[in-house]
Amino acid sequence: MATEFESLAILLLQVLVLVCSLQVVLVMIVVYYLTRVQDLVRGATAVREQPVRTRPLPSPEPALPSPPPASRGESRPPAKPAYAVEILEDRRDIRGSVQAICDKFTLRDLIITTRDGLVVVSSTPGVAEEAARLTAIHRRGGKTAEKDLLFLPVVHRGEELLGILRADRTLDETERKAIEKDVAQILNWWL
Repeated sequence: MATEFESLAILLLQVLVLVCSLQVVLVMIVVYYLTRVQDLVRGATAVREQPVRTRPLPSPEPALPSPPPASRGESRPPAKPAYAVEILEDRRDIRGSVQAICDKFTLRDLIITTRDGLVVVSSTPGVAEEAARLTAIHRRGGKTAEKDLLFLPVVHRGEELLGILRADRTLDETERKAIEKDVAQILNWWL
């Protein structure tokens, strides 16, 4: 009887140790994620607390062909360059800035996600599942049958993010670099 009691006590003690260990691990995970959220909030608060928001330098405008000369007596209004779309000052929020990038480069969609597929911002609402799926594709090597898809790695405040672009046309290297620069500008401006 005493040996049965001792073995039962040892078994209960082992279960108690296991449960306590699991609780410690769970608490550590919760503390880790709360720290990350706190750092993100602190970073966003620091940006909002700045007394004066400086306007970033305008990006250099690419050379565009000049319009054909107007005939005598006919005047044409000056054409607005394709890249002269304001992405920061005239926008209400970060989503407006992302939509401005889409307008500027004639993109169908632009999604910015974390490395694990969480949506930071998107030009289109309700893309959480698609963002997670496309981020997973990118992590596995970025091969997809979708020809209109382009992945754009971005680093913001030490965090690796991913830009997912959809365009109806092929973007050249100059446009990709300009999009990358604009994405970095809006992240620095809003976050």
